[in-house]
Amino acid sequence: MIEHFSFRVHSNGEMKTFTEKELADYAAEVGLDCVAPNRYSWLFVMQLFLHSEVNGIDPSMIVEEIKALEGSDSRIGTKRATQFTREPLKGLWHKHFFSAHFVAHNIVNQLSGGRLAALVEEVLDPAISPVITADMINELSHRATSETFEAREAEEKLTGEWIVFAKHCGVHYYLSLATHATGDQVIYDQINSVCFAQFPFLKPGTQP
Repeated sequence: MIEHFSFRVHSNGEMKTFTEKELADYAAEVGLDCVAPNRYSWLFVMQLFLHSEVNGIDPSMIVEEIKALEGSDSRIGTKRATQFTREPLKGLWHKHFFSAHFVAHNIVNQLSGGRLAALVEEVLDPAISPVITADMINELSHRATSETFEAREAEEKLTGEWIVFAKHCGVHYYLSLATHATGDQVIYDQINSVCFAQFPFLKPGTQP
């Protein structure tokens, strides 16, 4: 890994500088170093920290996804890792991670395509009762939330944000955390400016 690397970021209204030592200590604290020793970028660790501090996302949820990628028996219910097929991220991989922040988004996705309307018609069917009762409302609420979420989890379709990683010689290198709105070029530029300097053998054109 490269030496004397540091990040300057805004956190809680002030500019902070994080050194490699501080980032390494944080990686050890959250268990990342045990799961993927020497196979995570400083960018990844910094973003992991910011997700926790700014967005309130428990880093253990992300580490659990990495454990699954590393071959543990953990069943998290998120989508399988897939490879980017378009430039500039072509050749890299991404895996969704999940936290409670993404519950509503997953429920909306599961009920899209007319499924919510069909559920309402089924539960509030006037042939069952011409009057909408409290029990019917409670059933609709349960089926549209808890049951819908559980179904999406069972189908391993839970989505959140991305863990972006590379494969090299049979192992994974964890490069970045990204949102759907970040944009492929921004993700690539971040990886290119930091991660390829740290892991030069991962740069396109150098891999076997």
